[in-house]
Amino acid sequence: MSTGEHEHDHGSPVTTADTAQNAVDDAVKRKLDLDVQIADVGPCKKHLKVVVARPEIDRQFNESIGTMAREAAVPGFRPGRAPKQLVQKRFRKQVAEQVKSTLLMACLEQIDEDYKLNPITQPQLDVEAIELPDDGPMMFEMDLEVRPDFTLPAYKALTVKRPVKTIEDADVDAQLKLFLERHAQMVPKLEGGAAIGDYITADLRFHRDGTTLNEVKEIQFRLQPELRFQDGSVPKVGESLLGVKPGESRDAEAKIGSGSVDPALRGQTIQVTFQVHDLKQLRLPEVDSAFLSGLGFDTEVELRDALREILERRLTLQQRQAVRREILEQLIKETPFDLPADLVGRQEKATLRRLILDMRQEGLNETEIRAREAEIRANAHESTLRGLQEFFILAKIAEVEDIKVEDEDFELEIEAIAARTDESPRRVRAKIEKDGLGDALASQILERKALDRILEYVSYEEVPHVEQQAVETLDQSASSLVASEEGEAETSAADDGSTTGSKDKS
Repeated sequence: MSTGEHEHDHGSPVTTADTAQNAVDDAVKRKLDLDVQIADVGPCKKHLKVVVARPEIDRQFNESIGTMAREAAVPGFRPGRAPKQLVQKRFRKQVAEQVKSTLLMACLEQIDEDYKLNPITQPQLDVEAIELPDDGPMMFEMDLEVRPDFTLPAYKALTVKRPVKTIEDADVDAQLKLFLERHAQMVPKLEGGAAIGDYITADLRFHRDGTTLNEVKEIQFRLQPELRFQDGSVPKVGESLLGVKPGESRDAEAKIGSGSVDPALRGQTIQVTFQVHDLKQLRLPEVDSAFLSGLGFDTEVELRDALREILERRLTLQQRQAVRREILEQLIKETPFDLPADLVGRQEKATLRRLILDMRQEGLNETEIRAREAEIRANAHESTLRGLQEFFILAKIAEVEDIKVEDEDFELEIEAIAARTDESPRRVRAKIEKDGLGDALASQILERKALDRILEYVSYEEVPHVEQQAVETLDQSASSLVASEEGEAETSAADDGSTTGSKDKS
């Protein structure tokens, strides 16, 4: 079989790929004689048995041999002048592979058109194992992952809770303290024990039933009500370490998430022993004219007014996030469907990258992102499962509402990201392409547009806004197995130039 370009009598170059695609198009147009049996073999999984009638094979074989005879170069004959029988004998193996490939592609296109299976991945098809028989029909089987089939929820009749709050002077006081902490000095705490907001240097020992799982030496962290690490959290660390002094040891309970690499720890409660070595606290700067002038304010009142505006913008963002979360909660509750575990597992890394991208676009700072990222990592399976459920539901609503992602939507999103990150649109676009986030961004835009459409229909019930408690995040893990495998993954990513998205996304 010739592999270069061939020229017909009119001089137009035609490649082998063109010929194959033309053959597929012709086969689809005339409708192949197929026997297709489809069986459900699990959540969102179909098993297909396909039988291609013998006349289809013979027809395609004759067409391919005819094409080959017009193009083939056979020693002793001018191009295109060799007898058809000689061409068939000389190139039968190559022609058979082309016939098989053409018929397979035509079958897949016809099945897609006739049965509307809505696949979400490429068919699991062992092409090499498929034989083109000398006699009788060609048969093959394949597994296919498809979109879940469910009844669309009543998204036009939702009532959702919207948190409301009046920004008080006490809220501004708290925000001013947080603001001043950015300019504070860390100094030794010489009197008293640890309080919320202090910095502790300690050894951490993660253990269960007397067995040490992992040890972390002399790590510094800020004491907050909750401490998160890469595969779990200490939900009451603030209570457990309140008043602790250097030289003392305290124990606390930790919850391991379902995303732990060690299956034996998933969902388990373990113990953490904190051996405290040192305490430090923040010394806030004095709010005087020199300090205010350096920030661009004339008076403390101006600074407080600016902080109040920040709190009001944040409240608006939190309201929008809360409303959207509740919409999705209700939609998922009303639309139960299962997804294959292997699909969820394959999507976990992509989900993490996308959620980080979401958080950046929502305006969260790096500390907040790290805290959420640790929670997502610890519960990667649940986060991914929920993300996939949200996607399939919103994608179906978008289809019903005729919502599409246009090029203009993509460009506007890039410009918005550029404005928030103070980068050029060109740089943002290049980063998205490099990190392979184009599809994730398109899905994100589609989901947001679908949510915006749902918001046009919802009714609201106002409820008091509840502030989230502060969280501290560590890069370490409770299991040494996790730490080892994460290190290998990072080394592998560095070797092949890929990115994990652990700090670069949402």
